[in-house]
Amino acid sequence: NFFLFIAVFFHNPGMLFTLFLRVEFYLLHHNRLKLLGYILYPIYFLVTYYILDIDITPYARIGKGLYIHNKGIISTDIQVGENLTLIGPLTIGRNLGSNKKPSIGNDVTICAGARIIGGITINDRVIVGANCVVTHDTPSDVIVAGIPARIIRNLKEDEYKQYIIN
Repeated sequence: NFFLFIAVFFHNPGMLFTLFLRVEFYLLHHNRLKLLGYILYPIYFLVTYYILDIDITPYARIGKGLYIHNKGIISTDIQVGENLTLIGPLTIGRNLGSNKKPSIGNDVTICAGARIIGGITINDRVIVGANCVVTHDTPSDVIVAGIPARIIRNLKEDEYKQYIIN
């Protein structure tokens, strides 16, 4: 059982990345270990960006339950709730020339090719469809898709779980 766990852990780059992200976040935000975090950051960047092909800054505040299926870019210090699922490649970040950053709630799934740029709020239990460009805030319990993103379905509170990948 232990060897199966290790095999699954190292087979999924998202799980390995999450381990690196949590350690680097802890080091950079702990006063006594901040210097060690700065020293180890080049190693973190080398492993996560060049080997795992995932680029998420360790300054992003991501709640528990992060699941990364494949590639992803989070290029700013955003605030993210719990149970975020990223099915990459995708981009989340600031708009050029602006300090506004996205805010993402709890139980959000963002599918491949999605772009979330600027001061946008994605509320709880939202599914962002593939190749979707989110240009406006989204309410809770919806599925959004398209360019620009629009609501294609309202979800009941207990209906969200049947649409997500686990």
